[in-house]
Amino acid sequence: MFNLLIKTIWLMLPAYTPNNFAVLFGGGKPIDLGKKFIDGERILGDGKTFRGFFAGVLGGVATGIIQYLIEKAFSINIYAKYPFSVAITFFILFSTGSLIGDMFGSFVKRRFGIKRGEKAPILDQIDFLIFAFLLAYFHPIFSELFDIRIIVIAFIITPILHRITNLIAYLLKLKDVPW
Repeated sequence: MFNLLIKTIWLMLPAYTPNNFAVLFGGGKPIDLGKKFIDGERILGDGKTFRGFFAGVLGGVATGIIQYLIEKAFSINIYAKYPFSVAITFFILFSTGSLIGDMFGSFVKRRFGIKRGEKAPILDQIDFLIFAFLLAYFHPIFSELFDIRIIVIAFIITPILHRITNLIAYLLKLKDVPW
């Protein structure tokens, strides 16, 4: 069971890390360009920026590339059993899906009148996970490596890991709130 937990975390890193990179390197022009939805609220808000989105995707892909290189160096065949180009496309899809899910969560929060930085239990923890899985679902790496056990474990551990990483970001003054 411990090995499966570690494997799940390893497999999830390209989806887990993009939001961290978005927080670190984000800012600038918001993706919604300041526009409001038909309900009069911002579509996404100032927290979702072009720079953050692209930094997040690049950070997630970089995480995957580092994993791939580590696996190659130590003859581990998880991501590294695939050609590099196949792995890269997976990392792009997985990272992009993660950030699209986060934007979807922001969109939903705005519809319910939840302000930026306010808690939205469950939505805050799994929106990115669902979209990462959806975007990467038809990729051969997903179909071969992400069996039902990995997916279930990811849904169980993600809220816990999300809370821990957000608390760390808060303590490092990278986030205004610890959730």
